[in-house]
Parts: sequence; C-alpha cells; structure tokens
Amino acid sequence: MTISTARHYSIDFQYQVISEVKEHNRLLSDVAKQYGISAKTLYKWVKHSDTHKNETRSEIVSEIAHLQQKITQLNQQLQTMAS
Repeated sequence: MTISTARHYSIDFQYQVISEVKEHNRLLSDVAKQYGISAKTLYKWVKHSDTHKNETRSEIVSEIAHLQQKITQLNQQLQTMAS
C-alpha cells in the first residue's frame, strides 16, 4: 500500500510563488526552498502559467479578429440602410 504525499496548494499561493520567480526575477530553486515546495513542482507551475498565458492571448487575438469582422459587417449594413 502506498501513501500519497501529494499536497494541494491554493491557486492564490501558486500565483504568489510564480510571481516571485517571474516578476521579481528570483531563482526558481531559491523560491522553492523559501516556500518549502519542490523545485520540480514550482517548475511545472511556472511552465503551466506560461502555456496558459499563451492560450489566453491566442483566444483574445481570435476574439478581436472576430469582432473586427463583425464591425465591418455592421458598418456595411448601416451604409446600405443609409443609401
């Protein structure tokens, strides 16, 4: 029988720790040691946050393109109605 040693950290805690690495330019290993988490866990969090950020940016860019098309379409309809 194996006992799980996995811990569950709150999202707020994860963001705080990731911020120490990314925004304050601290070494990942130092931050992990300070907060008592493994460097491997922190690395995964940082990597995931980068991936999530890129996905979010991609979704925003896609939404902007869609809205620009919609604006163009509505402007054309408005011009047609005004003629």
